Amino acid sequence: MVVSDSLYQIRQSGATLQQIGSLFGISREGVRRRLTRHYGSTGIQGLLTTAELARLGCTYRHIDKLQRRGIIQPAMVVGRGRKLWEPGTIAAIIIHIDSLRCPVCHRPVPSNRQVYCSQECYIEAHRYKNQPEQEKRRHNERVARWIQEHPEEARQIQQRKQARQQAKRSLERCGTSM
Repeated sequence: MVVSDSLYQIRQSGATLQQIGSLFGISREGVRRRLTRHYGSTGIQGLLTTAELARLGCTYRHIDKLQRRGIIQPAMVVGRGRKLWEPGTIAAIIIHIDSLRCPVCHRPVPSNRQVYCSQECYIEAHRYKNQPEQEKRRHNERVARWIQEHPEEARQIQQRKQARQQAKRSLERCGTSM
């Protein structure tokens, strides 16, 4: 059991299974088996692998791009460039992905545009801003009617909004700003 505790502590410090095996004269498979038997996992506590991060909603390419732009940073790099991420990274990715959506129709914004996905959305966004109160009231009625006619799309928009708000709150709790 003492050896397993040592294996576990070294693993939690970021050493690879191969490095741990070399220290104790056993194979990396032997290290993996011992850690799994005694602790249920070979993972480092509290950190996510890039694969786990990708399963939560974005591609490896997107994660790499966000890292190169300095939007997210790995908590630790272990063996052969494998990266481990803080759970708060998920919130940063959600906020970034949602910031790349059109504020009018919530579609992704093409790379050749900055805020709106199309000229139509740009016109729609600015048309509403300068209208009198009566026209704004009519607009709100049309929106309510659209929500009734398209409940699934409205639900998806609402879920994205809630996820974005939750991500912002969790970043504020962590003291991280974007």
